[in-house]
Amino acid sequence: MNNLVRTGLVTVFACSLISTAFAAKNDVDKAVLTKYANASSFNGSQDVWGPLNCHDPKLFQDDDGTYYVYSTDAAIGGAGQKGIQIRTSKDLVHWQSLSKSAIQRKWDKDWLKWVNFNMAQASTWAPTVIKQNGLYYLIHGIITDSRSPGNPDAAIALTISSSPTGPFWPAAQAAAKDPKIAETLKNLGVTYKQSNIVRYTWYDRTWDSDDKSIAEQYCYNLANYDTHTGQEADTAGGWAYGFGGIDPEFVTDVVTGKNVEYTIRGRKCWGLTYGSWKGGIALMYVDAVSLKPVNTTDGKEIDEPADTVPGAFGIAIAGGYGAAYEGAQVIYNSENGYYYCFVSMGSLDWDYRVGVGRSKQVTGPFIDGSGKSMYLDAMDASNYHEIGSKIIGSHSLEKEFNFRCQGGQSIMRSNDGKILFACHARTNFLPGYFFFLQVHQLFFTDDGWPVLNQNEYYEDKNFTEKLVPLTADDIAGNYDTILTVRGSDAKDYKPFGQNDPVTVVAADGIPTESKMISLSADGKVSGAYNGTWALSSDGYTFTISLDGSGTFRGYVLNAVDWARKKGKNRQTITFTTIDGEKTGEYFWGNKREK
Repeated sequence: MNNLVRTGLVTVFACSLISTAFAAKNDVDKAVLTKYANASSFNGSQDVWGPLNCHDPKLFQDDDGTYYVYSTDAAIGGAGQKGIQIRTSKDLVHWQSLSKSAIQRKWDKDWLKWVNFNMAQASTWAPTVIKQNGLYYLIHGIITDSRSPGNPDAAIALTISSSPTGPFWPAAQAAAKDPKIAETLKNLGVTYKQSNIVRYTWYDRTWDSDDKSIAEQYCYNLANYDTHTGQEADTAGGWAYGFGGIDPEFVTDVVTGKNVEYTIRGRKCWGLTYGSWKGGIALMYVDAVSLKPVNTTDGKEIDEPADTVPGAFGIAIAGGYGAAYEGAQVIYNSENGYYYCFVSMGSLDWDYRVGVGRSKQVTGPFIDGSGKSMYLDAMDASNYHEIGSKIIGSHSLEKEFNFRCQGGQSIMRSNDGKILFACHARTNFLPGYFFFLQVHQLFFTDDGWPVLNQNEYYEDKNFTEKLVPLTADDIAGNYDTILTVRGSDAKDYKPFGQNDPVTVVAADGIPTESKMISLSADGKVSGAYNGTWALSSDGYTFTISLDGSGTFRGYVLNAVDWARKKGKNRQTITFTTIDGEKTGEYFWGNKREK
């Protein structure tokens, strides 16, 4: 989540997902046009939004197979219920938006007071959700300068429910509000004194003599806390210091679908990341049963916010010095032994995109495909757009609906073994207040890098997106391709629907235009790029070498191109690859319709 812009965030209903990829063409066209071309027609109540007005989606699947997306309070004109939107789906294609929020005005009073909200103005962002011991735990947060303009406060709070649709109660109140929660927590031997996990403030509140209750709430996570040295500076570091208290996410193993277990001084813990801009992305630990913060010095639970104990509120693992890294998620692949740090970066409105690096340690350093560390120093921070391999970003395929500002990502393993990547996206054909939920399938290359099918996920009774053997003759043809580019140069640009130009980082704010290549059955590449390609014996592991641009490894597969305009056959073959040895760039493409 970008920091202060969220309080005024608006989006608009824009999606009713494709009904079938290989059914009658008119049915497919109708679904796609409903999603993209006719989006402004669907500005009704929250229960008809479907997957629209969706920002910072958290993707979760329950034991019965139902998918849920929990997302930031965001809607055109401030419409809808505040307290985390919920959507459900059986197939990741058709989504139902629920009329009630997850929190349902069951706000924690301490959380409200810290960020200076009242019940009427309360709102929250970018949640994460897990299920354990038969209960659902939702963690959410916000950063706002409501108390002092330009000087933000932030807090992340724990809520609990006996149902995936809520209401989610503040942890300290949950047992008194729901008998099932009370019984479960009693059996676990868990009680909660308060509900906040971690907080941030621009000022040291011990000096606020006008409000004794605030003065007594000491916070070590301050604007003068240097996250890279773990020391307080003499003066406030502004946006460069302290961990912004938003965007919580657990460290999960995408091979098993479970949280990664860590032992801290004999205590079983989960890793939790959070943070935005400012001092970077933090990694802290919480007890694996109660989800209370854990003191890494002695392994004891902290029945207070983690920021009340020096060091317990985390160490920096990425970003820092004011670089616009946020919405981080660290995943682990236990098959290859790598951790991967995904971050959304840039200006939410103009040049947002997702970058990734990997490490053998959860604490990093996370290195992108070009060898650059995502743990930034004071000099690298100003060039952060150059760092983090661009797994998804603004692009423009010829004669297609095209997208920009993808981010707020959520990654999970489904019950049937798919690795899924959800994000929100703006478009290059609608004004910037239109947001769309998108879901993609993620794969790992044989040399250990994540790649996305850049086409939105699709399945029906006749088609499920899988890696299956293809032949050279299947693959041969013309492709519209995107070779990602990274850089820090700024340029004035006018996105669609914007009246005046804005200054953007050109590599991420201006859509990368597609270039056409031809793949011949004998392994030659020609057109905008020249080189060779090869298909492994499994029929889907794919390597393409471009003269002067690198060697890219990944996969080729059947897909459904949602973005083709009316009158086009949406079945396609796509390839998705990365040069993880030299440039760190991604190269992907869709086969043109014959």
